[in-house]
Amino acid sequence: AMFATTAAACPAQYPLRRAPSSCRRGRRADSRARRGVALSASPEPRVLAHPMSFPPEMRTAVEAVQLASRLCMATQDILVGDDRTAKSDDSPVTVADFAAQALVGLWLERSHPDIKLVAEENADALRVAEGASLSSRVTSLVNETLASAMEDGFIESGSITIPITDTFVWDAIDRGAGSPSGDGAFWILDPIDGTKGFIAGRQYAVALGLMVNGSVCGGVLGCPNMPQDVIPEDATFIPPQRPGTVFAAYEGNGCVAFPADAKDALHSEKNITPIRADSFASPQTARYMESWGDSVVANGDKTALLAKALGITRTAVRVDSMAKYGALARGDADLYLRFPPKKYREKVWDHAAGVAVVEAAGGGIT
Repeated sequence: AMFATTAAACPAQYPLRRAPSSCRRGRRADSRARRGVALSASPEPRVLAHPMSFPPEMRTAVEAVQLASRLCMATQDILVGDDRTAKSDDSPVTVADFAAQALVGLWLERSHPDIKLVAEENADALRVAEGASLSSRVTSLVNETLASAMEDGFIESGSITIPITDTFVWDAIDRGAGSPSGDGAFWILDPIDGTKGFIAGRQYAVALGLMVNGSVCGGVLGCPNMPQDVIPEDATFIPPQRPGTVFAAYEGNGCVAFPADAKDALHSEKNITPIRADSFASPQTARYMESWGDSVVANGDKTALLAKALGITRTAVRVDSMAKYGALARGDADLYLRFPPKKYREKVWDHAAGVAVVEAAGGGIT
C-alpha cells in the first residue's frame, strides 16, 4: 500500500517517520492470494502482529479510543434527526469533539500520567460564562458514556469515579495542550477526524498516535462505521457498518484489526486479526482512494491525472478521514492520493496514528 501526499504537511518539530518508497499492498494475513494478487519478495513487517506483545500503553490507548468511539456513535445517531449538523459552536458535532477529547484524556491519564497529550481542541470556550450550556452538554455526554460502559461491562464498574464535574472535563481537554519536543513520549490525538464524514453518516475516525523521541511508533484508529471485511471489488466507497473496526499498531509488533466493541482487546487473541502488506500486481489492477469531493483536501482532477499517468484504470474509492489508512493496511485499496491546497496547513494529528498503522502493516509513505 502506498500513501502519497505533499511534503509540507506537518510542522518540522513534529516529523513523521519516512518509510521505504516501495509500493506494497495491504491485506488480511489469512487472504494473501485473494483478488489474484501476486506475492513478491517485498519486506514483511518486522514481526507478525500478536496482541499480547503490545506494550501496556498501547492497550490503554485502545481502550481510550474504544470509549471515544462509543461516544461518537451515540452522537452520530442523534444527528440523523437533528437539523444542526454543521460544526457550529453548539452543534452535536462540537459537543462530541470536546467530549471525545476529554474522555481520551481522562482514560490515558489514569494509567500513563507521565505521557503528555497533543490534541486538536482546548477548553477555552467551555470555561467562560457564555459556554456554560455547551460545557454542561459535554460533561453530560462524557458521564453518560462512562456509565453505559460500566453497565454493560465494557469497563470495570468503579474504574473511574462518576459523575465527573465540568472542571474535571475542562482539565482533561486541556491535557491536549502539551508542548512536545524531540525527546520523550507524547500522545497525538484527533478526537473526530473527518468531520464531514461524521456529519453525513460516512466514515470517520478517532485517531490516537504515540510519538517517542520524535518518531511515531504506535497508533490506534477507531473507525465506528468501518465494516469488518475487505470491501467488494466493485465498491466506489466504503459503506458504513456498525460496530465498526479498530486498527492498532506498534513499531516492531505489526498491526491488528478487531471489532470496535471487542472487550479486553489486545489482552487475548479473541476477535483479533493480524493484517500485513503484500505487493499488488500492476498499476492496471491497482485501486486507489481519494477524499470525498466535499473535503478541503479533495482534488479529484489532480488525483485523476496522476492515476492516469500511473496507468491506473479503476474507479477511485472515496473515503473520509484517516479511516483510509486502516483500509490501506488491510487491502481495501492499494494507494491513497492526497493533494491539500497550498494554503492548507495540516497538523501532526491529521496523520500520526494513520502513519503508524500503514507502516506497521508493511505499507509505504512517499
